[in-house]
Amino acid sequence: MKTNKKTIQSAMDARLSFLDELPSCRAGVQYRIAQEEEPVMKKKLSVGFVLAMVLVLAAAAALAATLLLSPRADAVRIADRALEEKYGITAEMQTFFARSQETLEDGAVRVTYAGFAETEYVLGAYTAIVKDGRAEITWSREGEDVSGGYDAEAWGIDQLKLMVNDSKDETLKQAYLDKAYAIGEAHGVEVDDTSSEAAVDWAEIYEARKTAAMNARKVSEEKMIAAGREFIITNYGLNEEQIARMELYTNFDAEIDGEEAPADTGDNGNGWYDMVNDKPCFKVEYLLGDPEVPEEELEGDVAVRQYKDKDGYYVVYVNVETGEIEDYQYNSGLSGQG
Repeated sequence: MKTNKKTIQSAMDARLSFLDELPSCRAGVQYRIAQEEEPVMKKKLSVGFVLAMVLVLAAAAALAATLLLSPRADAVRIADRALEEKYGITAEMQTFFARSQETLEDGAVRVTYAGFAETEYVLGAYTAIVKDGRAEITWSREGEDVSGGYDAEAWGIDQLKLMVNDSKDETLKQAYLDKAYAIGEAHGVEVDDTSSEAAVDWAEIYEARKTAAMNARKVSEEKMIAAGREFIITNYGLNEEQIARMELYTNFDAEIDGEEAPADTGDNGNGWYDMVNDKPCFKVEYLLGDPEVPEEELEGDVAVRQYKDKDGYYVVYVNVETGEIEDYQYNSGLSGQG
């Protein structure tokens, strides 16, 4: 039987027409293509490969349609991928950095990953400029000598791998923090200390901000919890065993679909609300694994974390008016930053 190529083309165009409605998905595909090196010689694409690509595109489109991301959140996700692809820094290693983002005048989003406290100087800062689905990322310590483990003045991927391992032992962790602090101090870096007076002033502002976010709610908490959970699972690639261990983080006894639900917390019922990127948001937080070390598992006086892959805290901020994801964070707990 003779195959009509025009009929096949028309069918594929109709099947994939929804991609035109998903610029973030399209930009992501273009970014991936742009990152690939030019092949040495041209090869004929197999039918199987083409069908596989169609399935990948369809899955990506379905994900984009299910999970609504704000432009800034989408830019952060692109920056996260670029950080790992160029420098090897995984989500787990991001725990050692403070991530922030800013929308620039030309519409691009600048995402910055800066070292915490004692490690501020040695880790430096990674800066990604995200525009049109592409991320250009640089490191402030680029080109410096990173050899010599913790004795190096610039700490890159090799030191981050050591930090992930050593953070499971409080003695080793304190040793590298002391080393980082000494190197930073030798270069005139001081660790900031927030006064209690400033904290009290901030508390009043924070309370008003949380109440404003709660009062703006148009999407149900059940839907926002479901969106946050789905984002965590898909964005971090959790497997079935990890999904089964996910626990919705709450401070009270109310339930939604058999799970404790973060509603009515705090004196004004606003405990899980906040303004994020100037948008009213609901905080969905899941815990994977137990960050505390049971007393019977202590090795002498040394606390050794019983850490499993991707354990930690996952936080997703969902816009209470639109249901879009405005921001997200993952904290493995290894850095000690809460």
